Amino acid sequence: MSADADVLIVGGGHAGLGIAARLKSRGREAVVFEANERIGDAWRERWASLRLFTPRFMNVLPGAPFPEGADPFPGKEEVAAYQERYASDRRLDVRLRTRVERVRPVGGGFDVALAGETLRARNVVIANGAHQTPRIPAFAERLDARVRQLHSREYGRAGALPDGPVLIVGAKNSGVEIAMDLADRHAVTLAVGGRSTYAPARWRSPRWWRLAQLRNWVFRGWQPPGPWPWPVKPPAGRWIEVDLSRVEREGRLRTVPRAVDASGEVVRFADGSELQPRTVIWASGFRIDDSWIDVPHGEHGITVGRHRRGPVPGLWIDRAGLLASVYWGGRAIAEDILATSRAER
Repeated sequence: MSADADVLIVGGGHAGLGIAARLKSRGREAVVFEANERIGDAWRERWASLRLFTPRFMNVLPGAPFPEGADPFPGKEEVAAYQERYASDRRLDVRLRTRVERVRPVGGGFDVALAGETLRARNVVIANGAHQTPRIPAFAERLDARVRQLHSREYGRAGALPDGPVLIVGAKNSGVEIAMDLADRHAVTLAVGGRSTYAPARWRSPRWWRLAQLRNWVFRGWQPPGPWPWPVKPPAGRWIEVDLSRVEREGRLRTVPRAVDASGEVVRFADGSELQPRTVIWASGFRIDDSWIDVPHGEHGITVGRHRRGPVPGLWIDRAGLLASVYWGGRAIAEDILATSRAER
């Protein structure tokens, strides 16, 4: 088929850039479509205090060490600058301010719809991450317009919040860190669906992460069954990096059970208590939305097979976290694209 692009990558984060660089080093050009104004904006727009949960040496892109810094765990601005510099240094073909609106298999390739035009691609890689479509409970619609609502994804660019009580729904790292960011200026209430565990001190030790890195190389992403401690087995999101019990005892915020309903200006919780917040921040996670990709998919999105293959030839999907994308997702996809092309020839 005649095509405008050999390999078209949706998303200019770690996964997309790493795949493009691996392909380019093997003589294959890929074009990366990124919806933001700049590479790294997905990080810049998050809350100011955000630091990665993995040390610098584990967040490298192919052939580029992560810069050293005073803190072993880089902040969001450092990650954004690293990604932008990487794309520039390797002269990757990145099209900014370009949102892919639809991907449709056609005649052994794909029609890729952008604003006002349609491109043809032989291969498509979906690398825009799993954190794209906020998950907000249906009862949020019953809150009065006088209550300001935003998702945690919007918080970093939302500006100053109005005076008055703030309710944060969700007590994983994003919700807890935003709560701490606001605790000195607002009366903060944190709705806790399932209490997570305060991460042990070794979680912030690069030495222990070296063992986690070895585990990745040995198991190649596989997780052993049973109650193995970290770093033998990842904690799977069960740990938070703020001692929530301590800050609550200190009176910096208060916790309530999970939010279950809302009406007017009032949010109700599982124990029957209520709160009248001025602002609600939904730190309630994300859902997969594959409605813009015209291939079979179910309630939890497109089924991804071996080497991150999608359900039709020429489609690959990498929605793993940053670390997993760097180690296995991007590498597997690039190698599979190259192997498939060789087989076709």
